[in-house]
This record gives sequence, structure tokens and C-alpha cells, in this order.
Amino acid sequence: MSKHNNSRRAFFQKSAAATLGLSLAPSLLGCDNTKAATAPVVATPEWRNKQSDMQYRMLGKSGLMVSEIVLGTFPFNDPKDIPIMEAAVERGINYLDTASAYSQGEVEKVVGQYISQPGVREKVFVSTKLSGYYGYIGKVANDIFKGLPQDKKNALQKKAQDMIAERCVKRPGYHMNFFNGQENQFDKTYLRYVIMQEYGYTKEHKTKMKEHARKLLNEGLQRLQTDYVDVLHCPHGVAMPEMLEDEVLREILAEFKEKGLVKNAAVSFHNDVTANLQKAVEVGYYDLAMFAYNIANHAALDSTVYKAKEAGLGLIAMKVGRLFVMQDQPTWRLDKLNTTIPDEDLSKFAKAYMWALQNPNLSCCVSQMETVDKIEDNLAVIGRKYDVKSV
Repeated sequence: MSKHNNSRRAFFQKSAAATLGLSLAPSLLGCDNTKAATAPVVATPEWRNKQSDMQYRMLGKSGLMVSEIVLGTFPFNDPKDIPIMEAAVERGINYLDTASAYSQGEVEKVVGQYISQPGVREKVFVSTKLSGYYGYIGKVANDIFKGLPQDKKNALQKKAQDMIAERCVKRPGYHMNFFNGQENQFDKTYLRYVIMQEYGYTKEHKTKMKEHARKLLNEGLQRLQTDYVDVLHCPHGVAMPEMLEDEVLREILAEFKEKGLVKNAAVSFHNDVTANLQKAVEVGYYDLAMFAYNIANHAALDSTVYKAKEAGLGLIAMKVGRLFVMQDQPTWRLDKLNTTIPDEDLSKFAKAYMWALQNPNLSCCVSQMETVDKIEDNLAVIGRKYDVKSV
């Protein structure tokens, strides 16, 4: 690891973070009359790759000044993809989002090859995810379950399914699948939760979970060829808010920060988005959250987004344009987008990002841009204000 990165790590250990407040239009508050969790405080902005034709927003209490659109690296599993990342950074994008799960670590390796080039690491904020954080405890729960009599298995499965039904987390209009098998995360997570609630997390389990998390982070840093990440998402893709009530998470994230391995703690989720965002605020140890947010699901989310922003969380919208590449989408979603932003010069994807960026409580949108042409298409909306029409 470089001396430069070691000195930067020391700086991270000393720096404090908070957030600059952005006001929210009253129309976004809906009928929720509860007060925000806390008032925003002032953060010290941290800039990278600032360019005049890009707009930047503060990523909550992290202080990171990020481009309004940031780059999702999911498809970049080959070194031939590096020129796409280069093109994005040349246009002022300064945040790369990746994960250990993407192509089983191959994407992290490609990102690592890119950011290890001279002068690149100083230009970009790097975010990754401990996709396998629950791997150890999942194995423990499975082993417990396998050893139970069938009547006990049935009772635990019923308890998990009853919780899912009572919470209505799969109801149409609230839940939507963005990828194959997404909905199955509820069944898996809730069953694991009720098993561990009944049989308990032992001290040994907690020790093993920490060891597992340290191993995962170390492997990710090696693939990325860096000695720290600016943002670490853990868990990656949480499906149940109770899973964030985790003293191991609190302690291991604090440890990673203290050691300078991680600058900011984050969580990401596609499922039960409102409840998980509320819980991320409540537990208090996250600096930011990345979550599914788009023209189809925002009505259930906007007041929670406001309160999360007021509490200091940096908020990254994902799956903003994903709706419009998914099969069997209701026609009203695209109709709503086109009615809300009737600009015929923009693609439906650019419109989706423009629509999201009209919400001042979001810090940025993450976009999976596989070509230079897609970068140019999406960035056409940067900094543009629009009189969004009611639908």
C-alpha cells in the first residue's frame, strides 16, 4: 500500500462528518405529519475531480461532494471496460460503485486495475459492498434448521410467512422485482431471522461474524488494489429492517473506520424500501443509504427520504431507470414519466434521472452505463431544472 494512502487514512481517522441541509418542497411531504429525526449540521466538503460542466451534491454527513450521476460498475468484468470508466471520469463523474458479488469479485478486480493507475485514485470516491456478510450466519441458521424435526421446521416457516403477510411487504405497488429471484430474499431472510431469534446468537457466532467480515473486506481491498474505501455497504441488499439491529454490524463498522479501512458506512436495499430506510436512520451508525427509488415507487418513500436527509444520511437512488428495461412493465409507468417530463429530446432513461434529480433530498443517482454513448445520454440532464408536471 502506498504512503499516500496511509497518510490519507490518517486524515480519515481525524476527520468529522455531518451534512448540509437542502430544503424539500412541501408537496413531497405527503400526509406524514411526523417531525424529522434531527436537524442537519454542517459538514466539511471533500471534493474530487471537480469539473465545471458537472454538478455536485453533498453525500449527507459523509461530506463527500459527489457528481449528480455516479457510475455503477456491475457490467465491467473485463479490462476492456476500463475506457468506459475513463470516459465517465473525464466528464466529471467522481464516484464508482461496485460490490464483491459482481461477477464473483471480477468487477472489483477491473475497478482495481483502473484506480491503481497513476493519479486515478485521487480523482474518485470508491464504494464497495460486503455482499457475503450474512454468509456465515446463514450457514449457522441452515445447519440449525436441518437438524430440527419436521413439525418444528413447519412452525418456523409459518412464523416467517405470517410476518411477511402481516407486513404486506410483497404487495403490488409497494414491492417490485428488479431482477430474477429478488422476491425470494424475503422468504430466506425472514426464515433465517426467526431461526436465530429462537436459538440465539452465541458469543462464538458474533466472533465468527466479525472474522468473516474482516476476511471479506480484506479480500475486497486486495482486488481493488487500495488500502481503504470511501464507502462500504454492509449489509448489501438487506431485506428486513430487524437485520440492521445488529450489534456486530455496529462494532465491526466502527472498527473498520477506526483502522482507516473504511471512511463511511452504508447500507443498500431493494426490498421493503421504506421500512429499511427508516431503520437505517434509527440505528444511527450509517452515513448513507442506497435504495431503489423511481417514478413508480416514490410515493411510499418521499416523506421517509426527507426525514433521512434531515437526519444526515447521504441518499443514493438506484434502479431509477431500471423500470424501463424490465419486461412486462405496466404502461402507466412510462406514460407517467413522459407526462411528467414531456421533453422529446431526452431518452426515457435520461428523463428518469432528470425526474429523480428534481428531489433536492437525494444526493445522486447511480447509473449502469455500459457505453460512452450511454454516459453522454444520461449526463445530458446534469444540472437541469424542470417544472415537473403533476400526474
